[in-house]
Amino acid sequence: MKDSRPAAVNIQPVSQRRLTQIQFTVLILLTLGAYHQVSGHHFVWDTIPFVLQNPWLQEMNWSNLVSIFIEAHRANWQPMVWLSHSLDFQMFSLDSGKHHLVNLVLHTANGILVYLLIFSLTMQAKTLNLSERQWAAFVGALVFAIHPQHVESVAWVVERKDVLYSLFALLSLLTYLRLHKLASPSRSDRALPFVLFVFAITSKPMAVTLPVVLLLLDFYPLHRCNLNRWDLLRAIVEKWHYFIISLCVVLITLNTQTMSMPTMEQLPLWARSLNALDNSWFYIAHYLLPTQLSPLYPYPDATEIISPVFWIDGAIFLLMSTAICIGLWRKSIRWPALLLLFYLITLLPVSGIIHVGPAKATDHYTYLTTLPLNLITGIGIVFAIKRLKRIRAALAGLMAFYCLFLLLITYQQVSYWNNPLSLWSRVIQLHPTSALAHRNLAGAYYSIGEGARALEHAERSLQLGGPAEDYVKQMREAVEAK
Repeated sequence: MKDSRPAAVNIQPVSQRRLTQIQFTVLILLTLGAYHQVSGHHFVWDTIPFVLQNPWLQEMNWSNLVSIFIEAHRANWQPMVWLSHSLDFQMFSLDSGKHHLVNLVLHTANGILVYLLIFSLTMQAKTLNLSERQWAAFVGALVFAIHPQHVESVAWVVERKDVLYSLFALLSLLTYLRLHKLASPSRSDRALPFVLFVFAITSKPMAVTLPVVLLLLDFYPLHRCNLNRWDLLRAIVEKWHYFIISLCVVLITLNTQTMSMPTMEQLPLWARSLNALDNSWFYIAHYLLPTQLSPLYPYPDATEIISPVFWIDGAIFLLMSTAICIGLWRKSIRWPALLLLFYLITLLPVSGIIHVGPAKATDHYTYLTTLPLNLITGIGIVFAIKRLKRIRAALAGLMAFYCLFLLLITYQQVSYWNNPLSLWSRVIQLHPTSALAHRNLAGAYYSIGEGARALEHAERSLQLGGPAEDYVKQMREAVEAK
C-alpha cells in the first residue's frame, strides 16, 4: 500500500538559516544605528594633507594610477587605499559625509565577516551545537561591530586603510579555512587566499603578520601541523610566497617612512619596550571597559615610563596569560595559547617598539588585533548560559546590558569626530597638557573666526612645549589684523 503521508521536511536547517538571517539583520541595523552620525561629519585631523591634498586622487587617469601603485604619499605606500579614495572622489567629489559612509559600509561588511570567521573557527568545538555556534558568532561579531575602540577606524576618513585591509584579511582567512575543507581544491581555490592577502597588505602594511596567523590556523582548527619541526617547516615552506610579499612590504614601509623615523630615534629602546609592554594590557583593559577613550593618548615622559606603576599591568598580564596557556597546553588544550599568540603577533608591528608619532597608543590599532577577545566573549557567554542554567536569564540580561553600554558609548564617541573643534576639545578634556591638542584646537577656532580663543590655545601650546614662537606670533598678527 502506498504511503499517503507527506514527505518528511527537514525543518531544522531552515530554522537555522532563518536565525542567521535575523542575526545578520540585527547586526547590520545596530551597526548603522551606532554610526549613522558619520553621514554628517566633516574632514578632520590629517585628512586634508593625506587625502584632499593627494595629487593622485581627484582625477583618475593613467598617470595618477601609476603613481598610486609605485609611489608613496606622505611616507605611506597603500595603493589599494588610494585607489578607493580616488573612486570616492569620482562618485562623491568633496562630500565628506559620503566618504565617511564608505568607511561605515566596509565596517558593517567586516562585522558580517567576523560572524562567519567565529562560526568557522568553532566548527570543532565539541561542547557547542550548531545553533550555539551561531549565537557565539553573533555575540562576538556584535561586540566587534559596536565596540567604541573601533570608532576611529570608521569616523576618520584617513583610517579607510583599517576597514579596507581588514575586509581583505578576513576574506583571506575565511577562504584559507574553506580551502582546507575541500577534497580536491582547484588552482583558483588555492590562489584566492593569497590574492586577498596581497590586497590586504597593499591596503595597510599591518597585514604583514597574516602569514603567521595562517600558521596558527594550521594548528587549530585545521590540525594540519603540530610542533613537529618537519610539519612546521612544511607549513612554513608552503607559504613562501606570503612571506616574500610580507618581507617586500616591510622593506618598502621602512624605506618610505624615513621622514617619520626621527620621532622613533628620539625614544630609547628601553622606553619603547616598556611602552609596548604597557600597551599589551592597555588595549585589553579598554576592550573590557571602554571609558575615557581618547582620539590621542600623549606619549608620557621618561620618568613616568620608567616607573613600575606604568608598565606593571602589562607585565602581570603577559606573565599570567603565558603561565595559564602553558598549563592548558600541557593538558592538550591549545586554543588559549593560539589566541594569545594571535593577539601578540598582530599587535607587534604597532605595539610601540617601532614608534612613530606623538601617541603612546591608538585605538584603531585594535581593529583586528582584539579578534580573540571577540571570540572569547561570544563563546564564553554562550557556554556560561548553557552550563549555568539557574542564572541563564541573568547572564543573557547582563550581556544585553553590556552591548547596550557599548552602543551608547560608541554613539557618544562618534560625535567627538564630527569636526576639528569637537575632536580637539575632547582630547583637551581628557589630556589638558597636550601641546599638540591645544595647537590643533587653535587652528580649529581660527578657521571659524574665533581669533581670541585661537590665540589663547596657541599660547597655551607654546607654554607646554608645542609650536615655535613664530607660530604664535603669526597667529597673533592674524588675529590683530582682523
